[in-house]
Amino acid sequence: MRTNDEIIDLMQTTLKEKNMSISELARRVDMAKSAVSRYMNKTREFPLNRAEDFARALGISTGYLLGFVDSNNQPDNVAAHVDGDFTDEEIRKIREYAAMVRKARERED
Repeated sequence: MRTNDEIIDLMQTTLKEKNMSISELARRVDMAKSAVSRYMNKTREFPLNRAEDFARALGISTGYLLGFVDSNNQPDNVAAHVDGDFTDEEIRKIREYAAMVRKARERED
């Protein structure tokens, strides 16, 4: 998993590549510009519980943003990989559980 600094550096690079302002990013993730600015200035920790929102706003996968995959080309759509009809909230919980399992595995290594 990427560190806070690595996540923010990737977000800053992606913002530049997409010619997107912090104001536009804040609008897309439905947060105050001041809060997003604090994340981008590294004065506050990036909110991991909002990683999916930020990744979607930036047009990258959550796995890539957090460093679980090395390339943005890999799919990050949990719904495509599980059987059944899940709500958005259920898919969010599945993603959180998967992240928790990954963290536990990393601690074991």
